Amino acid sequence: MTVMYKSIIIGAAIAIMGFAALKTINEKKPSATALQTKAPVITGWLNDSLVPIIPTNVSGYKGLTVTKKSNPVSFSSALDNDYYRTDTINRHAFLYIDTHVGEFINDNATKVPLNLSIVIDRSGSMSGDKIKYAKNAASYVIDQLQSNDYVSLVIYDDAVELLQAPVLAIDKASLKKKINSIFPGGSTNLWGGTEKGYEQVKTNYKQNYINRVLLLSDGLANAGLTDQKAIALKVQQHKDKDGITLSTFGIGLNYNETLMTDMAETGAGNYYFIESPDKLAGIFSKELNGLMNVAAQNTVLKVKIPQGVTVQKVYNSKYTVKGDELQFFLRDLFANDSKGIMLYCKIDDNTYANLKFISTLQFTKAENKEMVTLENENILHPMPSYEIYSNTFNEKVIQQAILNQANENMEKALAATDEGNYNKARMITNNNNNFLKSNAKYVSQSPELKKLEAVTVSYSTQMADAETMSTDDKNRMQKASKENNYKIRTKKQ
Repeated sequence: MTVMYKSIIIGAAIAIMGFAALKTINEKKPSATALQTKAPVITGWLNDSLVPIIPTNVSGYKGLTVTKKSNPVSFSSALDNDYYRTDTINRHAFLYIDTHVGEFINDNATKVPLNLSIVIDRSGSMSGDKIKYAKNAASYVIDQLQSNDYVSLVIYDDAVELLQAPVLAIDKASLKKKINSIFPGGSTNLWGGTEKGYEQVKTNYKQNYINRVLLLSDGLANAGLTDQKAIALKVQQHKDKDGITLSTFGIGLNYNETLMTDMAETGAGNYYFIESPDKLAGIFSKELNGLMNVAAQNTVLKVKIPQGVTVQKVYNSKYTVKGDELQFFLRDLFANDSKGIMLYCKIDDNTYANLKFISTLQFTKAENKEMVTLENENILHPMPSYEIYSNTFNEKVIQQAILNQANENMEKALAATDEGNYNKARMITNNNNNFLKSNAKYVSQSPELKKLEAVTVSYSTQMADAETMSTDDKNRMQKASKENNYKIRTKKQ
């Protein structure tokens, strides 16, 4: 199938599937006839250089939200407007897709069994309370497992050691004895340890189990593979191809929270910032309780893009491309879980037809193994009337567009601080404050936007003293702010 590159961004660098390959954008407009034979364009995971245009001059909110349900899963999709203007060029549209799981508790008869690998950093910096509480937390997990759950244990410093190959959680005393034998060592081969955990889960992979790696670390990846993009790509491959998810637990103030957050997001798991090691057992308990209340498994979202449309930006999830379709491997969905994905699309200047976006959610119900397919259609209609167009917006989609852009702005401010460029971080944060203020009518109606506004204001206040902060205070500020931003972005409770 021929792919048509249509984004008019001359000389821009487009990130395609996480690689740094540059594509030159064809600035010539095809004829209307040519558009009938060419496919839509998908330009990569996330085009950071592109700032989406938030709708203004909104008169009314009559836009349609399409919702399908299969209890406890609710699947909704909506465009920011059900129409696009036919008397203008440079036309854009947002498509927001929300998957939500309501209250759901598995009883013992239907609990989905686990296939876990617990990967523990035992580098030299883990000495003292950190390794003590890490061992306590791992032992806590062992105590909670049932006889049909599998577990493996991996430890790492500069070397990686398989402490326990996958085994049913029956002889818990033996497993805890091995955990108690762990002692701190050398450097931090974070990816080496993680990969060994993936290998254990993969060799023991069980269909209809929760197959997950739990990674615990307090330090920087300074041995083995350390490149963040390369690590994220490997994490995505394990999720998409092998069906294995990943949660990360960062201890203290000296680990790389950007890496650990990215790994958890890409791996469809959870990220936790644990400043005090004595909180480890409680955090592991939260993770384990969540795993025991899985509602849907093998979850895949597919979005078919209509001809004449370019996907310029995707928020909140890595994906793969198959022809004119985006595929998001969401994997396991848990009680009170939400996944929000937004696409920012450009409508070709020579397009004047109805544009149909088809979103399909497929999953297996955990309680009875029933295969479920939910399908939504959102049609973008051409409209010459400004009055009708201006009254057919969707308020929630606009709120989510603001949320995603403001969240991305915060990530850029946090990155600038990491680089020591405090003036740039302050400028971005102040601009983000102004951006949210300019959209106050949407912020006031959205609990998510209110939280993000509070995070932005708090960060702006703290940044006033950035140059004189101690290293620990700066690390604490960065880790807490990134965790808050992550929770808002991923809709974590």
